[in-house]
Amino acid sequence: MKNLTYSETGKQRGAVLVVALVFLLILTTLAVTNMREVALDSRITSNMVDQRNLFNAAEAGLKDAEYRTIGTLIPIPGRYGPEAALRPLNAVSTCTNAVTAPCLLNMQPQYGQDFDTAGHFKSYSPDETTTFNESINWYALPAPGGASEGEAENPEYGNMLLGLGTFRYEVNSNAVRNDSETRLRGTVFRIYN
Repeated sequence: MKNLTYSETGKQRGAVLVVALVFLLILTTLAVTNMREVALDSRITSNMVDQRNLFNAAEAGLKDAEYRTIGTLIPIPGRYGPEAALRPLNAVSTCTNAVTAPCLLNMQPQYGQDFDTAGHFKSYSPDETTTFNESINWYALPAPGGASEGEAENPEYGNMLLGLGTFRYEVNSNAVRNDSETRLRGTVFRIYN
């Protein structure tokens, strides 16, 4: 074994230390970049989950509007009576706050949805105790059936006044939480005889 003297060790300039520091810098940069990507991915995933929850909430409002507008004869949890399934609803100018009351507005359908005018929508609540993280609202409108163009959807004259024939409705819902909002629109119909 060779003993190194002071003069031989003085020739080493710390090359191994510099190389190790460069590798450490590269590894640190890669770790920070990966952490930023993971943080971005988790934010994207969180936004997707929030949007899916808003969509599901708006869809629950839409289904509630459908059941309260055209009714159902099949028992469904909540308060959906067969009244709307047996006869068409009368349209009203404003919606009431009663949980089981429908919200069928006497207005012409329009391109935009109106969730800004008070009394023109109803909050979704299947019962008096259920609460949601989102604000869920809905309303329905009678959809035109061709009568204004002289087309007869109910072929026998007077059936519409008797509550017979095909009745179409446009249903609208929205769900809002914080700064996010999802709006949905659908159409339903029922044939009364």
